[in-house]
Amino acid sequence: MTPTQTIAALDLQLAKHGELVTVIHYTALTGTPRPSVSADNIKAFVRPVKAEELVGSIDQTASNVVLSPTDVAALLPLKKGDKVVIQGRERNIELPKPILLDNVVVRVNLVVLG
Repeated sequence: MTPTQTIAALDLQLAKHGELVTVIHYTALTGTPRPSVSADNIKAFVRPVKAEELVGSIDQTASNVVLSPTDVAALLPLKKGDKVVIQGRERNIELPKPILLDNVVVRVNLVVLG
């Protein structure tokens, strides 16, 4: 599959089965309010972490979040400390993991806590 085909397949599955979240990317380290950009009503897959993923600061309250680069391209790269609002609850991005195919981001995996 090409990167374009891979992204299209993910977009289709997210549209059919994903839940709505908001992604907040901070553009500065400090400030009141802290400068940020956000994307609302993004479709995502949100799942609890598996037992074998419970290491370090990752505990059973963590979740895995899958996003499409189609929806968050303007916010990339997401980093530790950015936020995802899931079912009205703001959660911290602990581990952003972009997935690349032929040097193109085709999926963004996140581990979130909070």
